[in-house]
Amino acid sequence: MNLYIIPTPVSDNIKDTIPIGVLEKMHGLKYFIVERARTARRYIKASGYKGDISALVFFELDKHNKDNIPMDFFKPALEGHDMGLMSEAGIPGIADPGAKVVSKARDLGLRIIPLTGPSSIFLALAASGLNGQHFTFEGYLPVKPGELKSKLQQIQRDISNNGTTHIFIETPYRNNKLMDFILKSVAKTLRLCIACDITGQNEYIDTKPVGEWLKGGFPDIHKKTCIFLLGR
Repeated sequence: MNLYIIPTPVSDNIKDTIPIGVLEKMHGLKYFIVERARTARRYIKASGYKGDISALVFFELDKHNKDNIPMDFFKPALEGHDMGLMSEAGIPGIADPGAKVVSKARDLGLRIIPLTGPSSIFLALAASGLNGQHFTFEGYLPVKPGELKSKLQQIQRDISNNGTTHIFIETPYRNNKLMDFILKSVAKTLRLCIACDITGQNEYIDTKPVGEWLKGGFPDIHKKTCIFLLGR
């Protein structure tokens, strides 16, 4: 049977970011593998679902061990039912534990069908003006100052030698601290993009040379969900 990769909004904006066809496909499913059942139920309800949400079945990933995917999760599919895979935000499998689910589903012979929807990583890259031909997603950078400095030096060399755009994220309460560290640690000619609340009402995306960020300051991004991109 089929495992549908179902995108979820990266903001509260369902109407403008999730195609109607995707919602209709989601509404036709009963079984879901999700990060958090509560979030999934809220999304399905907000999307205009007319059925009985209490009748839907959610298999919740172990937040402490996301490599642990019990075979029971796939029992409905192996019995002939289509299933859906949802993450907390964006497209499952992109910087997301859903990749492990997809890998196991493929091993079981399920057909994987990706549905169209938003990914904050790729939306930020598209809007940044940085190199979209050669890029890498770093995930979280090191927290310890010495390790972070070493990592930024490595990133800076790669940008200089290969023109690679480096994309990374941070725990929201450490955003401002990370920005301060970056601006003091890399060449002023490098270009840095800050992308916050993508597709939301308070969306902010701007790219400037590090030197300009130093002169003009940067917006308060404390506790905001952000994507950072560094390149040339």
